[in-house]
Amino acid sequence: MEIKIEYLKYEDLSEYKKMLDDVLGKSNSLEHFQAHYKENHPNCKVIVAKKDSEIIGTITFALIDTFTSSMDPKVEFSNFATSLSARGTNAATLLMNFVTNYAKEHGYKSIVVNCLADASRAHRFYEKMGFERLDSVRFRLEVSE
Repeated sequence: MEIKIEYLKYEDLSEYKKMLDDVLGKSNSLEHFQAHYKENHPNCKVIVAKKDSEIIGTITFALIDTFTSSMDPKVEFSNFATSLSARGTNAATLLMNFVTNYAKEHGYKSIVVNCLADASRAHRFYEKMGFERLDSVRFRLEVSE
């Protein structure tokens, strides 16, 4: 069956949550997704890979193009996941190609991702897709309780 790449739709949120829970072990509640879903968000895009009506993969990307970053407008992606059943189906490559083509077509200069240091399978995939490994240290500050 053919894999389709499309924007996440409100009516697919239940299937989206199911896939995330299967891959990540848990995700936000369906009610949270429903309350915060925004179709055509100007700075954030959620893309899914579907096989029939089943969501088998997803990627979320943010558009970073402020006046302070106008020399290097970039796309940063996160929540990149494919179900176990999607492994070997090319779904991950199709999702990444969607983001790459979007960036090129809209004038973005680079695509970036933060990745866990021990996620060697993801590292290999990103390098296979042409990403260059950068030396950096990631910091985080929790600001909510």
